[in-house]
Amino acid sequence: MKRKAHTKLLPLSLALVLGATCVPWAAAVGDGVAPSCDEAYYATLDYYGNLQEGSVVKSYALHGAEAITDYGAYDEVVNLTDGTPADTRDYGTTFHFEDGAPDHFYFQGRTQAPFAQLPWSITLHYTLNGVPTRAEDLAGQQGVVELQVDILPNPSAADYARNNYTLEAMAVFNQDDILSLEAPGAQVQLVGNLRTVLFMAL
Repeated sequence: MKRKAHTKLLPLSLALVLGATCVPWAAAVGDGVAPSCDEAYYATLDYYGNLQEGSVVKSYALHGAEAITDYGAYDEVVNLTDGTPADTRDYGTTFHFEDGAPDHFYFQGRTQAPFAQLPWSITLHYTLNGVPTRAEDLAGQQGVVELQVDILPNPSAADYARNNYTLEAMAVFNQDDILSLEAPGAQVQLVGNLRTVLFMAL
């Protein structure tokens, strides 16, 4: 039961773990220690599941490397760790750590491109007291609000994406604005006066 219906943006987080290994093409034998990388794709959706903003966040364990080159294609690159500038070229983005490399380095690459290749299509629907209702018309209403999230397989997604990605769908509700909250199959966490509802899907 809701006193007020407040719709929130639904963030989507994909946990994708990749190993990135650099092996130089040279006659000399190296020590086998190279930077390794993990990444996650984040998509912020509107009330109905349309993409508003997408980005990849990458975490590099440098293992003593003085520079890294990432070969992803991004609209914008944001350093999340320090003031090291990004050297962006056609072939990728390079960070040179002239003042000493950190143990771990994080950056964000803003891009919408991966969203089309996700292994799911996502649609949101709403009802007020059992009647289908536009999200824009819910604010300030009283009654029982149901939010239905349809997550369907994307047949055009690559096999790797279908077999290796996990989906986390999250919505946040102000406990002062609701009388009760039900989310079967979800993990519900209370953070201050906010209730966070988290679903995971393979």
